[in-house]
Amino acid sequence: MPRMAAAARRELITAAANGLFAERGYRAVSVDDIAHLAGVSAPVLYDHFDSKRDLYAHLLERQAEQLTASIARATEQAEGGKARLRAAIDGFFALVEEQPLLAGDHAGDEDLRATAARRDAQADAALAEVLGSGGRLFSGEPDRERSLELTARMVRHGLLGLTAWWREHPETPRSVLVDHAMAVTWTGLRSLRKHGRG
Repeated sequence: MPRMAAAARRELITAAANGLFAERGYRAVSVDDIAHLAGVSAPVLYDHFDSKRDLYAHLLERQAEQLTASIARATEQAEGGKARLRAAIDGFFALVEEQPLLAGDHAGDEDLRATAARRDAQADAALAEVLGSGGRLFSGEPDRERSLELTARMVRHGLLGLTAWWREHPETPRSVLVDHAMAVTWTGLRSLRKHGRG
C-alpha cells in the first residue's frame, strides 16, 4: 500500500480535529481521540502539530481565512446591496455546510481567545464591507464605520444562532436558512433607512 503524502495526512488530522472540537468542545477532546479518528498514531500527529492547542489555533486561523474567502467568492458577481447581502449569507452557510465552525470553551487560554477573536473580527469585517458596499447604509452618521461594525457583529451572531439550530435540524435545506436570515436582516436594514439611519 503506498505511503500517504504528508499534506494528505495533515489534512486528515485537521478534518478529524475540526469535527471533534466542534462536536465536543476543546477541553473534552484529547490528542488520542483526534489521532484515532484520523487513523494515525499520536506521534504522527505530533509530527504535524506541536500540541492540541497548536492544532486548535491552526483551525481557528484557517477558518478565518475560509470565512473571508467564502464571502468574497459568493459576492464577487452579485450586484446591488440586497443581492450582495444574500450572497454573503449564502457563502457563510455554504462554509458551515462543508465544515462546522468552532465555538470553543477555551476561556482560560488568552492566546486561543485572541486567535478566535481575530477570526471573528475578520468575519465581521467581511460582512461590514458587504453591508457598506452600496454606500447608503448609515451614510448620514458621523461614525459610519462603527455603525457598520456593530451591524456586522449583530448579523454574524444571528447567523451563528441559526447555525446552532441547523445542527439540530440537519434535514433543513441551506436555502431555508438563507431566506430566513435574509428576510430578517433586510427588513431591519430597510427600517433603518426609513427612519433616517441609513
